[in-house]
Amino acid sequence: MDDIQNRTDIELLVNNFYERVHNEPNLAQVFAIPAEQWNMHITRVVNFWENWLFQTGSYNGGMMLVHLQANEKNRLTTERFEQWLSLWFLSIDSLFIGVKADFIKSKALEIGQIMNAKFNC
Repeated sequence: MDDIQNRTDIELLVNNFYERVHNEPNLAQVFAIPAEQWNMHITRVVNFWENWLFQTGSYNGGMMLVHLQANEKNRLTTERFEQWLSLWFLSIDSLFIGVKADFIKSKALEIGQIMNAKFNC
């Protein structure tokens, strides 16, 4: 297994993750996005992680607002955050090993903790 090298690797990771999410009833409803918006969502998520890993400038921001809106529709409970992180880590660990893989696990944990604190305090 290798570390994350490029955008193609990030796309593989994000698609692997969302395949897992859609198989989890507790999370699938949170990510029930109309088909016409799904590719845009995937592109934004890939851009987000690509920007963190490779400083591409490809992400335009607005992550917190999107999650606030999602929380209004389907409450993002601590249980859901923990499940989300578990699936993210599982996806990473099943595909990659290395500094970049460890970094995005650490960054996801940090982001998840911040969002969980905001939504579930």
